[in-house]
Amino acid sequence: MKGFATRPEGANTAFLLVHGLAASSDELATLGQYLAEKNYASFAVQLAGHGTTPEDFKATSWQDWYKSAKEGLEVVRSWNPDHIFIAGLSMGGLLSILLASEENEIDGLVLIGPALRVPGILPKLLPVLKFFKKWREIDVKQAQLVYDVKRFKYHREPLSAYQELFTLQKEAKKRLSKVTIPTIVLHGTDDKTIDPISGQIAYDSISADNKELHMIEGAEHVISCHPTRSVAYPLILRFIEKIVN
Repeated sequence: MKGFATRPEGANTAFLLVHGLAASSDELATLGQYLAEKNYASFAVQLAGHGTTPEDFKATSWQDWYKSAKEGLEVVRSWNPDHIFIAGLSMGGLLSILLASEENEIDGLVLIGPALRVPGILPKLLPVLKFFKKWREIDVKQAQLVYDVKRFKYHREPLSAYQELFTLQKEAKKRLSKVTIPTIVLHGTDDKTIDPISGQIAYDSISADNKELHMIEGAEHVISCHPTRSVAYPLILRFIEKIVN
């Protein structure tokens, strides 16, 4: 199982960390480090087709990504912690919603910039566009400018992956009402990748009695690689402590 484990000695609470589309487990390294400093273990899973090559990525579906997430959860369970949490970023948030709606013995859910609504016209154009254009070129250097932590990024992404994302998005929206565990939702006000309204959609649609929504002022999409994580992470810590203490 590909991924990165952080297990402080004596940790009795563990997290599954699920990264976003076309990214890798390093995207959530700062969160894993922060949790470790507070004596919480974590496993940042690397999803199928991610962190390798664009061709590998193109050959996978959302079901493959979900299978990886489920396998990652089994890694965390094998540690036999007293408490298990799931934290998902962007597309990883969608996968985390599915897990939270299906799996038992999950104590809490953390959604960071959940990819419930993509801005612009791509969602409408994609069904036709994918027949004429197979790849989307990415200016990796430009994409990193707003972040102070570098992360893995493909130089080109298959449009088929976006079709998989939109299919997964629909599935996650159907499952939101089945999420009953405590949930914290964090979304950046300056997110240009995922519409910030997604945070409100998640908060309004889940059925948990214990739920929080925090709009992080000035935060870009990948909060874990952005300076505003210094605002977001203490909110996550407070959420955890209310459940495990």
